[in-house]
Amino acid sequence: MRSFNKIAIIGVGLIGGSIGLAAQKRGIARHVVGVFRRTSTMARALRMKAVTSVSMDIAEGVKDADIVIIATPVSLIPVMAKRCAPFMKKGAILTDAGSVKGFVVKEISKAIPKGVRFVGSHPMAGSEKTSVRFARADLFQGAFTILTMAQRTDKAALAVIRRFWASLGSKVVVATPEEHDRIVALVSHLPHVIAQELCILQDKKSLPYAAGGFKDTTRIASSDPDMWMDIFMANRLEVTRAIDRFIEELETFKTDLKSGRTKKILARSRMAKAIRDRI
Repeated sequence: MRSFNKIAIIGVGLIGGSIGLAAQKRGIARHVVGVFRRTSTMARALRMKAVTSVSMDIAEGVKDADIVIIATPVSLIPVMAKRCAPFMKKGAILTDAGSVKGFVVKEISKAIPKGVRFVGSHPMAGSEKTSVRFARADLFQGAFTILTMAQRTDKAALAVIRRFWASLGSKVVVATPEEHDRIVALVSHLPHVIAQELCILQDKKSLPYAAGGFKDTTRIASSDPDMWMDIFMANRLEVTRAIDRFIEELETFKTDLKSGRTKKILARSRMAKAIRDRI
């Protein structure tokens, strides 16, 4: 049974394309419309059948859609919301796929017209690849999606968006925008900082010897730098706090190492192994 007649996706890259593929495979929507800025991306999405139809006109693309999903870089989400919301039908729901929520929820809540409901979303899925070429219908299977409950969030709309992401295979949880940003700073944004700084730390003599451990640890440093600059700036308060906590942990380890406290070093290593093994 189809849940929606039409969904519109603004920004059909890895995440947007995967939403389109999953929605079609699972029979969630009759029409999946992609809204594009470039003809090259539009042609690629059509070849992959990530969408059922396309538009370069945002007003036409979102017209009569039950749900509009903005899957652009974080800094563009409020901009796209302001552009598309006036053309959405009354009762439609606007959501996003951005990895920062405080900034996004605050800006969109100030801009959307009466009759359009907004629910912030963040599917915790993806890779260092960003193009629609890497989109997969199973990308969200078993992955968490965090929805945000803010002061102005419509509970009925929240329930619809929860059902939407669950139907794509996600495990859906709800948090405040502030809770979300604190969590992802630790489990997503800080690891990216560490990966990129480990790369920068290397010199010409050491880098040729980088093997599996280094490559596994730094894989995410291959992600789109512009996209991550947006994320860091949009969540800079929580990312800064996460960096401070990490520095404290490094200082503790350094002190134990310099002092030869083998028992403490071993205890930390065992704790880390136990945590990682539960993932």
